[in-house]
Amino acid sequence: MTDGTSRRQVLRGLGGAAIAVPVLGRAGTAAALVTTPDRAGAPAPEQLHLQFGADAAREMAVSWAAPRRVARPLVRLGRPGHGFGTTVRARERVYTEALTGERVFTYHAELPRLSPDTGYVYRVEHDGAAPVAGSFRTAPHGRSRGFRFTSFGDQAIPAAVGAGLGPATPNAGYVVDAVDRLDPLFHLLNGDLCYANVSDDPVGTWRSFFANNQRSASRRPWMPCAGNHENEVGNGPQGYEAYRTRFALPDNGSREFSGNWYAFTVGPIRVVSLNNDDVCLQDGAFSAYRRDHVPGYDAKGYDPYIRGYSRGEQKRWLERTLRAAAHDPAIDWIVVCMHQVAMSSAHFNGADLGIRQEWLPLFDEYGVDLVLAGHEHHFERTFPVRGVLPGSALLTPAPRETDPSVIDTTKGAVHMIIGGGGHSSATPWSAFDSPNDGVVITGVGAGGPRSGRASKFATEPAPWSAYRDLMRPYGFASFDFEPHAKRGHTQITVTHYGADLGSRNYEELDRFVLRKPIGGRPGR
Repeated sequence: MTDGTSRRQVLRGLGGAAIAVPVLGRAGTAAALVTTPDRAGAPAPEQLHLQFGADAAREMAVSWAAPRRVARPLVRLGRPGHGFGTTVRARERVYTEALTGERVFTYHAELPRLSPDTGYVYRVEHDGAAPVAGSFRTAPHGRSRGFRFTSFGDQAIPAAVGAGLGPATPNAGYVVDAVDRLDPLFHLLNGDLCYANVSDDPVGTWRSFFANNQRSASRRPWMPCAGNHENEVGNGPQGYEAYRTRFALPDNGSREFSGNWYAFTVGPIRVVSLNNDDVCLQDGAFSAYRRDHVPGYDAKGYDPYIRGYSRGEQKRWLERTLRAAAHDPAIDWIVVCMHQVAMSSAHFNGADLGIRQEWLPLFDEYGVDLVLAGHEHHFERTFPVRGVLPGSALLTPAPRETDPSVIDTTKGAVHMIIGGGGHSSATPWSAFDSPNDGVVITGVGAGGPRSGRASKFATEPAPWSAYRDLMRPYGFASFDFEPHAKRGHTQITVTHYGADLGSRNYEELDRFVLRKPIGGRPGR
């Protein structure tokens, strides 16, 4: 899942075999020895959450945090009714919040050699504190059975912290319960997790986010992608140190950008998580509060505008990953999770031309089926798209079918905006035209590290738009995957649930089916 070879620890498996695993430090780098903390009266484990490894049938990571360094952090793992037969030592990762100087201590235990489609129980513990328990189920192997997953972006937190500069709504809490009632195998977080980059208390904001989600994320993986508001300028070279330190994500082969993008396989679905700040034209991470309060902001040359930061490394990785998935006979579906959008009919953020230039040709070439995004704080979905409309300077995606209810994804990728997780600034009705236009960011104007760069916009025809909901700005989507549908097909039934601000009642608002032949993808 991550890099690091400087120090080894021993995992004792159910059969007693010893397995060497690395102890890592901040964002996957090798950890140095640390002083032993006081063991009496240690703080309790908090912010417990799970993540799949690259193989969701056999790999899981357990992560948590503590307000100060703890001694002997570990996970005890077992099967329901059979006790805890495996002990896995956790590795510590630490970062220092640039705004406040607070040190944040996180702990991660990677659980290899699990059995597919199997329930486990676990508990996290360290010296001097009561343990905290959880449970999970691994993914099924291959096409053995179907499962459900869910998704939303732009969650925020349920109640304000600090001076209340960051977004907060009760729906950020209600949506966790709504997702949990559907009992998904896993959940995809489409970026802009908690908006710590605009808060005067970023550490408290992250703590609130994980405390809110723990009741679900301790029992199933909540797999994230980084959005523009995960870019907390001053926290590492691209501002992602808090995000990278708090999650133990599948390895992407990069020492410099470990955790920024990754992929995992669940059944016959390859899920690819991208970091769009690398290619987007929009200057979306600027924070006046951090500009004015992060020590050394000007002297250290901080700038939250990081377009092109990977110098093409992410794009090269993406092409290799998509090519491998497209030619893998065990993979039927390719699902991309990213934050900023390639299409939108809202005069809010708008779609980003950079995504169309860098990502969409690869999606077309290798047969991506489904793209899940956030960024716009409403729900919208497209017809299957591939290529561009003739003569379009904006690279407007071309729809290949116009049936909004049953969609053959061999014709093109369906894009979904699911950005109503809980942000307090929902896309307003006034942001939508009728009939609807597409809105595209084509560049940025003057600006810089101290003022941000304003977006330049253009409008376009939107024949790609299949459905949008303007009534219920808060919501999420569920995806019911069937490996063996009728006549040699596989399908995913997609349901969108929406709610009003302040309402716990998430109602079904939209349902459609993605369908394709088993093994059917362009390029095979």
